[in-house]
Amino acid sequence: MTPPDSTTTNALQPDDLSSVRAYGPTVVWLLAIVMFLTAAWLPLPTNLTRAGAYALAALGAAVVFWASGVQDPSLTGLLIAVLLTLLGVMPFKDAVASFGAEFVWLLAATFIIAQGMADSGLGGRIALGILRLAGGRASLVLLALLTVVLVLSFMVPTAAGRISMILPVCLGIIGAAGIRAPSNFAKAMFIGTSHVSIMAGIGLMTAAGATVYAAGAFDTLIGFRWTYLGWLAAFFPLVVVFVPVLWRILLRVFPPERQELVGGAAYVREELARLGPLGAAERKMLGVFALMYALWIFGPRWQITTAQAGTLGALVLMLPGVRLLTWDRALAAVKWNVVILFAVSLTIAGALEQTGAGPWLTTGVIGVLRHPSPLAAALLLAPLVVLIRIGFVNNLGMTAAGLPLAFTLAKGWGLSPLWVGMLVVLTAGPGFMLPTQTPTAMITLGYEYHTTRDYVRSGVPISLVLILLTWAAALFYWPLLGYRP
Repeated sequence: MTPPDSTTTNALQPDDLSSVRAYGPTVVWLLAIVMFLTAAWLPLPTNLTRAGAYALAALGAAVVFWASGVQDPSLTGLLIAVLLTLLGVMPFKDAVASFGAEFVWLLAATFIIAQGMADSGLGGRIALGILRLAGGRASLVLLALLTVVLVLSFMVPTAAGRISMILPVCLGIIGAAGIRAPSNFAKAMFIGTSHVSIMAGIGLMTAAGATVYAAGAFDTLIGFRWTYLGWLAAFFPLVVVFVPVLWRILLRVFPPERQELVGGAAYVREELARLGPLGAAERKMLGVFALMYALWIFGPRWQITTAQAGTLGALVLMLPGVRLLTWDRALAAVKWNVVILFAVSLTIAGALEQTGAGPWLTTGVIGVLRHPSPLAAALLLAPLVVLIRIGFVNNLGMTAAGLPLAFTLAKGWGLSPLWVGMLVVLTAGPGFMLPTQTPTAMITLGYEYHTTRDYVRSGVPISLVLILLTWAAALFYWPLLGYRP
């Protein structure tokens, strides 16, 4: 399959998302400077140190920059981390210690594995194979597309990678069926695959950078180490429930113009015939995945962690006899800005803890809501996080800003930090209200088969479903697994 047209996609790459934000760079910089000047000069409240005030200013400045998207989030993180060392909040060696965190290596490995998946062509074959089962019926083709994205989450560890593999299939079906914009079916395909691509990243610990960060934050900040199967059991069934609900909402909001897609099934058959039998690169990729999944499932018995297994899988792709990637190709595949953001977000969280600013902030917050019941905490946090998520241009920034604060709040409320953190992970990851919330949505928007208004029409009910799903998980499902408030 041919990749999406580069001229169209490049117009709306993640690095360009700031052009659609309402915030200007000057305003954002001024807000950040005011925060640090306030921390430096104003009288301090009781029990808050000057170093703690600087740590709070760092958190506030990071949130403003990450939410506005006026510059790369990793650049913001590095600037703030260095500033914290210059202001005496923490030594430089402590500020950069988080770059050695175990999950930093898993994050780098996932990018290499995604590149190997793309280069081998295995993802496209799997997508076409599942679509063949749907035939030419519009509603079933849509369900098959959503299912394909969910299946790809096991093999493609980035939302952008999944959407880049499924978009050529969508475009091929559109061309074969003679669909012209505006088309309800095209809207449902593009919006739906974007939603599932980002939601699937929640279901697996290795399926998105933000999820890898979250698993590392649980380990680093509260001492709870997730296993691959543990995360799978806690979150993936929720994604499985979400997909058919999303499918029904999309069919209701965007009813297909015709029930049968003439030519769509023929396109899938022709593409599969063109691919021929499973190639050597695809067989090697399957073997590497089998090795990684075996280690993810059984490795904990021999103290092999998820990060170790992922790093080993990435290295195997470059070994003689496999050689699906060269070392230079692997280095180029790693999104080092995301790796940096991962590490510096842990640095900011560490500064809040070391200076006592985190507990101080918690005391102020719980003064408004003292020791809420689990029901009250879930009812409050789920919609609040979904609303705050509107202001963030990516789920990693939202998770990096919200998860450490959630842990601190949970301790002050007398609730389990693990349980509160899980609630935040489920609601902070997806962004269904506006296309500017996720790079995948911006990429699909660039094909001009749907508008921002279309995205909002479906996004509002889908966000409500996410909130209801989160409440059900937090209050009923997770306690059954032993994750109690």
